[in-house]
Amino acid sequence: MPNKINNHADIEPALSDKEMDELDCFLMSDATTNEVMLLDCLDGYLTAIASSPVKLDQRDWLPRVWGPTDQDTPAFETKAQEEKIIGLMIRHLKAIVWNLQQEEEPFEPVFDLTVYLDDEREYVDGQMWAHGYMVAVDRYRESWKSLFESKHGVEMLRPIYLLGAEEVKEEEEKLVETPIQREELSRTIPTSVGWIFKFWAPQRRAEEQFINGNSSANEIPKISRNAPCICGSGRKFKKCCGANAS
Repeated sequence: MPNKINNHADIEPALSDKEMDELDCFLMSDATTNEVMLLDCLDGYLTAIASSPVKLDQRDWLPRVWGPTDQDTPAFETKAQEEKIIGLMIRHLKAIVWNLQQEEEPFEPVFDLTVYLDDEREYVDGQMWAHGYMVAVDRYRESWKSLFESKHGVEMLRPIYLLGAEEVKEEEEKLVETPIQREELSRTIPTSVGWIFKFWAPQRRAEEQFINGNSSANEIPKISRNAPCICGSGRKFKKCCGANAS
């Protein structure tokens, strides 16, 4: 994803390879604890934050990057270093949002590549990316409720869930046992992410209009239940993904 964003006046450029390396090195440094999200996990977490149905405050989502407790807060050398690292994360989050908004551009997660003994092939491995995404989903589960109740929502989330959930059923563990299985699931994630981002788009626009004072509480637009469903089935929203959604 680095360098994909054009440097327009109103758009901050995506992180360069050098800046991604700088962020990666800090996350792996002794300044952080073993609980910190490394780069692929952070990318998944920020993608879920970007896809959220509600706008999330930096003060809410940022601490979880460092770890589950206050003791995981990094030991920054200087205030300038803290501002630089957090600024890189915020720019990366904005780049993810921009990338997801470009329907003609394929979404590119930051996946790891894994090599196993006695196997020369490199496997695409989205496990830690998916774990980061699921951390955010679990953290804000109540606001994601409509997705779980929609006809295709659980299906679209499934590859991310299988790879990244803290616990899965015993029969589901068999679906992620081999590198090839994990790679195949990882390759379906961009489609799932795009679908989920689009699913929540009307709600995000409504909230933004309300926050900016463009709509009253009674005027917040809703998804038209007679509109074509966002999943592309050709059916009306109320007969498809909106059948059980609130």
